[in-house]
Amino acid sequence: MGWTYNTADPDAPTIGPQITGVAAVLTAISLITVLLRMYVRGVLIKAIGADDWIVILAWLCSAAFGVLSIIQTKWGLGLANALDLPPENIHNFGIIQYMGAPFYITSILAFKLSLLYSYLRFIPKGVYYRATIGIIVCCTLFHFSFLMVQVNLCQPIAKQWDQSLEGACLAGVPVYTSMASVTILFDVAVMLLPFPVLLKSRIQNRKKAVLLGLFGLGLFITIIQIIRIQTVNKLVNYTDSAPLILWSTVETNLGIIVASVPTLAPLVKYFSERSQKGTGSGGRKTGYPSHDIGSRYAMQTWKSGRAKGSTKLDSGNDLTDSGSLDENLAKNNSTEFILDQEPEGIVKKTEITVTSNEAAAPISTSRIHAGVDGA
Repeated sequence: MGWTYNTADPDAPTIGPQITGVAAVLTAISLITVLLRMYVRGVLIKAIGADDWIVILAWLCSAAFGVLSIIQTKWGLGLANALDLPPENIHNFGIIQYMGAPFYITSILAFKLSLLYSYLRFIPKGVYYRATIGIIVCCTLFHFSFLMVQVNLCQPIAKQWDQSLEGACLAGVPVYTSMASVTILFDVAVMLLPFPVLLKSRIQNRKKAVLLGLFGLGLFITIIQIIRIQTVNKLVNYTDSAPLILWSTVETNLGIIVASVPTLAPLVKYFSERSQKGTGSGGRKTGYPSHDIGSRYAMQTWKSGRAKGSTKLDSGNDLTDSGSLDENLAKNNSTEFILDQEPEGIVKKTEITVTSNEAAAPISTSRIHAGVDGA
């Protein structure tokens, strides 16, 4: 029995197994990434926010899209030759493809919103903050419009999977191409939005470069969108949608991974210290409890309670002159934990050694009591 149901030739060439493998592997990798993110946010730093819940929604929709794509391969998705698609498969093929579209659109919207909401943790109140809010609104409205067009491409709707019905459909290729082009604009806007804030921040250049690189990973999604447009332009018959669905699976899962990777820095730092057996120089314990891991690896959050409505995005900015490093960082209500917080500048270390001299005269207890009573 071949991969595709009802085919006259059991060995009809198909990339169905490849689509299945890519969907399964990438969905598993993105799940692991999301679980690690929730561990960091919920256990290590105890600061789960809206962006974390939204990325879970993105994964659920991406997983549903992947499962439907795998099922669709059994009904003909991936066949190299359209003539090998059995007529009795067309109904199920079309209805599964129709079901998958809303999950795909919701997933790509959700991972963008997750990134945008995470930006609100550190972007200052001002033009960039308002720009982020504006992009959230516009991105949501556009993808909702995309969804409405997709599910109502034909009238009646059932004509999308049953061509025997009377009715009419919009030309699919121009609609998909125009929607994908606008999606690319949103991808670029979302990925580049934090760059001006990070470039102007006063964090160390090394850390700044790492952050810019992490957020810049999202540009790969733009490349995938460009590839998808090329596959859209080649749509002629049912089986031509295989490359489009394959790249859509890659896009949704990669978007989830890109949205989650910047939140995993505390976990990397935590296990880095554990690998050093939790000791500093001279074999002494570092003295940082695990529950402080988030505070020490935090990007300073812009707060509304400070002067001008924000704190500076700067390493060690909230440290005061008195109190220990952990005490000062514990007071900082940071919510985006990416950077390793360490004070900068010249640090002076003083060691005091107390010795006991057995030859010294004992201190009179009566004098001690007298001193206490007279205090």
